[in-house]
Amino acid sequence: MEFNYIADGIDAVVIDNFYTEEQLKEIMLELKWLTKSSVMLDESHLSAAKHNGNLLTVKNGVFLEKVFVNWKHSALISHGMTQTGNTKFKSKLLEFNTMFNSLSFCNSRTHLLSYYENSNYYKPHTDTFFFTLLNYFFTEPKQFEGGELVLYSCNSNKQVTVEPKNNRAVLILSSTLHEAQEIKSKVDQKLSGHGRYCNAIFLSTVDVRHLNDSN
Repeated sequence: MEFNYIADGIDAVVIDNFYTEEQLKEIMLELKWLTKSSVMLDESHLSAAKHNGNLLTVKNGVFLEKVFVNWKHSALISHGMTQTGNTKFKSKLLEFNTMFNSLSFCNSRTHLLSYYENSNYYKPHTDTFFFTLLNYFFTEPKQFEGGELVLYSCNSNKQVTVEPKNNRAVLILSSTLHEAQEIKSKVDQKLSGHGRYCNAIFLSTVDVRHLNDSN
Protein backbone atom coordinates (compact mmCIF):
# COMPACT_ATOMS: atom_id res chain seq x y z
CA MET A 1 0.00 0.00 0.00
CA GLU A 2 1.11 3.54 -0.80
CA PHE A 3 -0.38 6.34 1.34
CA ASN A 4 -0.90 10.03 0.63
CA TYR A 5 -2.56 12.30 3.20
CA ILE A 6 -4.66 15.30 2.17
CA ALA A 7 -5.07 17.80 5.03
CA ASP A 8 -6.29 21.42 5.29
CA GLY A 9 -9.86 20.74 6.31
CA ILE A 10 -10.32 17.78 3.98
CA ASP A 11 -8.52 15.08 5.98
CA ALA A 12 -8.54 12.29 3.41
CA VAL A 13 -6.09 9.46 2.81
CA VAL A 14 -5.44 8.20 -0.72
CA ILE A 15 -4.14 4.63 -0.78
CA ASP A 16 -2.78 3.07 -3.96
CA ASN A 17 -2.39 -0.69 -4.43
CA PHE A 18 -4.89 -1.19 -1.63
CA TYR A 19 -5.45 -4.86 -2.51
CA THR A 20 -2.88 -7.51 -3.32
CA GLU A 21 -2.66 -8.78 -6.89
CA GLU A 22 -4.44 -12.01 -5.92
CA GLN A 23 -7.20 -10.14 -4.08
CA LEU A 24 -7.64 -7.81 -7.05
CA LYS A 25 -8.01 -10.75 -9.46
CA GLU A 26 -10.82 -12.20 -7.34
CA ILE A 27 -12.51 -8.79 -7.08
CA MET A 28 -12.42 -8.22 -10.85
CA LEU A 29 -14.05 -11.60 -11.44
CA GLU A 30 -16.77 -10.72 -8.94
CA LEU A 31 -17.35 -7.33 -10.61
CA LYS A 32 -17.82 -9.02 -13.97
CA TRP A 33 -20.41 -11.38 -12.48
CA LEU A 34 -22.30 -8.55 -10.74
CA THR A 35 -22.50 -6.31 -13.82
CA LYS A 36 -25.83 -7.41 -15.23
CA SER A 37 -29.40 -6.11 -15.24
CA SER A 38 -30.61 -8.85 -12.90
CA VAL A 39 -28.30 -7.51 -10.16
CA MET A 40 -27.59 -3.84 -10.82
CA LEU A 41 -30.31 -1.30 -9.94
CA ASP A 42 -30.64 2.29 -11.06
CA GLU A 43 -30.17 5.28 -8.78
CA SER A 44 -33.84 5.43 -7.76
CA HIS A 45 -33.41 2.16 -5.82
CA LEU A 46 -30.14 3.06 -4.06
CA SER A 47 -31.23 5.58 -1.40
CA ALA A 48 -29.18 8.20 -3.21
CA ALA A 49 -28.84 11.77 -1.91
CA LYS A 50 -31.39 14.33 -3.07
CA HIS A 51 -31.67 18.11 -3.38
CA ASN A 52 -35.11 19.71 -3.52
CA GLY A 53 -36.55 16.26 -4.09
CA ASN A 54 -34.31 15.51 -7.08
CA LEU A 55 -31.70 12.74 -7.09
CA LEU A 56 -28.12 14.00 -7.32
CA THR A 57 -26.81 11.03 -9.26
CA VAL A 58 -27.22 8.91 -12.37
CA LYS A 59 -25.64 5.46 -12.06
CA ASN A 60 -26.29 1.79 -11.37
CA GLY A 61 -25.40 -0.13 -8.25
CA VAL A 62 -26.26 -2.67 -5.60
CA PHE A 63 -25.88 -3.09 -1.85
CA LEU A 64 -23.67 -6.16 -1.64
CA GLU A 65 -25.45 -7.42 1.48
CA LYS A 66 -28.53 -7.83 -0.70
CA VAL A 67 -26.63 -10.23 -2.97
CA PHE A 68 -24.41 -12.18 -0.58
CA VAL A 69 -26.08 -13.72 2.47
CA ASN A 70 -22.67 -14.88 3.70
CA TRP A 71 -20.03 -12.14 3.52
CA LYS A 72 -17.31 -14.77 3.04
CA HIS A 73 -18.73 -15.47 -0.42
CA SER A 74 -17.87 -11.95 -1.61
CA ALA A 75 -14.32 -10.90 -2.47
CA LEU A 76 -15.34 -7.23 -2.29
CA ILE A 77 -16.57 -7.63 1.29
CA SER A 78 -14.10 -10.16 2.68
CA HIS A 79 -10.96 -8.62 1.20
CA GLY A 80 -12.13 -5.17 2.23
CA MET A 81 -12.49 -6.41 5.80
CA THR A 82 -9.03 -7.97 5.68
CA GLN A 83 -7.35 -4.80 4.46
CA THR A 84 -9.14 -2.38 6.81
CA GLY A 85 -8.48 -4.68 9.76
CA ASN A 86 -4.78 -4.81 8.99
CA THR A 87 -2.74 -3.52 11.95
CA LYS A 88 -0.19 -1.83 9.67
CA PHE A 89 -3.02 -0.07 7.84
CA LYS A 90 -4.44 1.36 11.08
CA SER A 91 -1.01 2.33 12.39
CA LYS A 92 -0.16 4.21 9.20
CA LEU A 93 -3.38 6.21 9.39
CA LEU A 94 -2.54 7.32 12.92
CA GLU A 95 0.71 8.81 11.63
CA PHE A 96 -1.40 11.31 9.68
CA ASN A 97 -4.17 12.17 12.14
CA THR A 98 -5.22 10.72 15.50
CA MET A 99 -8.89 11.05 14.49
CA PHE A 100 -8.44 7.80 12.56
CA ASN A 101 -8.25 6.01 15.89
CA SER A 102 -12.06 6.20 15.77
CA LEU A 103 -11.98 3.45 13.14
CA SER A 104 -11.41 1.01 15.99
CA PHE A 105 -14.84 1.87 17.40
CA CYS A 106 -16.72 1.35 14.13
CA ASN A 107 -18.70 -1.86 14.66
CA SER A 108 -21.07 -1.58 11.71
CA ARG A 109 -20.33 -1.59 8.01
CA THR A 110 -22.23 -1.86 4.78
CA HIS A 111 -21.07 -2.02 1.16
CA LEU A 112 -22.51 -0.22 -1.85
CA LEU A 113 -21.08 -1.11 -5.24
CA SER A 114 -21.69 1.70 -7.74
CA TYR A 115 -21.08 1.45 -11.47
CA TYR A 116 -20.68 4.58 -13.61
CA GLU A 117 -20.76 4.49 -17.39
CA ASN A 118 -21.15 7.12 -20.11
CA SER A 119 -22.75 10.37 -18.84
CA ASN A 120 -23.10 9.08 -15.27
CA TYR A 121 -22.18 11.30 -12.30
CA TYR A 122 -22.83 12.12 -8.66
CA LYS A 123 -23.15 15.79 -7.67
CA PRO A 124 -21.70 17.11 -4.37
CA HIS A 125 -23.15 15.31 -1.36
CA THR A 126 -22.29 13.86 2.05
CA ASP A 127 -22.93 10.44 3.57
CA THR A 128 -24.77 9.57 6.78
CA PHE A 129 -22.06 7.40 8.31
CA PHE A 130 -18.82 8.00 10.23
CA PHE A 131 -16.15 7.01 7.72
CA THR A 132 -16.49 6.25 4.01
CA LEU A 133 -13.84 4.18 2.22
CA LEU A 134 -14.12 4.45 -1.56
CA ASN A 135 -12.51 1.62 -3.57
CA TYR A 136 -12.03 2.19 -7.32
CA PHE A 137 -11.79 -0.42 -10.08
CA PHE A 138 -12.02 -0.58 -13.86
CA THR A 139 -11.00 -2.95 -16.62
CA GLU A 140 -7.71 -2.12 -18.29
CA PRO A 141 -6.95 -0.50 -20.61
CA LYS A 142 -9.30 2.21 -19.35
CA GLN A 143 -12.19 2.94 -21.72
CA PHE A 144 -13.41 6.24 -20.25
CA GLU A 145 -12.40 9.74 -19.21
CA GLY A 146 -13.58 11.74 -16.22
CA GLY A 147 -15.09 10.21 -13.12
CA GLU A 148 -12.70 12.04 -10.81
CA LEU A 149 -13.49 12.29 -7.11
CA VAL A 150 -13.66 15.91 -5.90
CA LEU A 151 -13.30 16.60 -2.16
CA TYR A 152 -14.27 19.92 -0.62
CA SER A 153 -12.79 21.45 2.54
CA CYS A 154 -15.10 22.01 5.50
CA ASN A 155 -13.45 25.29 6.54
CA SER A 156 -12.13 26.94 3.37
CA ASN A 157 -12.64 27.18 -0.35
CA LYS A 158 -10.03 24.49 -0.96
CA GLN A 159 -10.94 21.48 -3.04
CA VAL A 160 -8.91 18.50 -4.23
CA THR A 161 -9.46 16.34 -7.30
CA VAL A 162 -8.46 12.68 -7.00
CA GLU A 163 -8.04 10.53 -10.10
CA PRO A 164 -9.90 7.18 -9.85
CA LYS A 165 -6.98 4.85 -10.47
CA ASN A 166 -7.54 1.11 -10.55
CA ASN A 167 -7.03 -0.46 -7.08
CA ARG A 168 -7.02 2.97 -5.43
CA ALA A 169 -8.88 3.60 -2.16
CA VAL A 170 -9.79 6.92 -0.58
CA LEU A 171 -10.71 7.19 3.09
CA ILE A 172 -12.78 10.22 4.13
CA LEU A 173 -15.00 11.34 6.95
CA SER A 174 -18.52 10.64 5.72
CA SER A 175 -19.44 14.27 6.45
CA THR A 176 -16.92 15.42 3.81
CA LEU A 177 -18.64 17.05 0.83
CA HIS A 178 -17.62 15.08 -2.25
CA GLU A 179 -18.70 14.37 -5.82
CA ALA A 180 -18.03 12.05 -8.75
CA GLN A 181 -17.49 13.99 -11.95
CA GLU A 182 -19.22 12.89 -15.13
CA ILE A 183 -17.91 9.89 -17.04
CA LYS A 184 -17.20 10.29 -20.75
CA SER A 185 -16.89 7.09 -22.74
CA LYS A 186 -17.08 5.97 -26.36
CA VAL A 187 -18.51 2.70 -25.06
CA ASP A 188 -22.22 3.48 -24.84
CA GLN A 189 -23.47 -0.06 -24.23
CA LYS A 190 -25.54 -0.42 -21.06
CA LEU A 191 -23.68 -2.33 -18.31
CA SER A 192 -20.75 -3.05 -20.62
CA GLY A 193 -18.35 -3.42 -17.69
CA HIS A 194 -15.97 -0.84 -19.20
CA GLY A 195 -17.02 1.97 -16.86
CA ARG A 196 -15.84 2.99 -13.42
CA TYR A 197 -16.66 0.91 -10.34
CA CYS A 198 -16.67 2.30 -6.83
CA ASN A 199 -17.19 0.00 -3.86
CA ALA A 200 -18.10 2.30 -0.98
CA ILE A 201 -17.51 0.78 2.44
CA PHE A 202 -19.54 2.71 5.01
CA LEU A 203 -18.27 2.47 8.58
CA SER A 204 -20.27 3.47 11.64
CA THR A 205 -20.90 2.65 15.30
CA VAL A 206 -24.56 1.73 14.74
CA ASP A 207 -26.48 -0.26 12.16
CA VAL A 208 -27.46 2.42 9.61
CA ARG A 209 -27.54 0.27 6.50
CA HIS A 210 -29.14 1.56 3.33
CA LEU A 211 -29.79 5.09 4.65
CA ASN A 212 -27.56 6.75 2.07
CA ASP A 213 -25.01 5.97 -0.61
CA SER A 214 -21.90 7.42 -2.17
CA ASN A 215 -19.90 7.64 -5.37
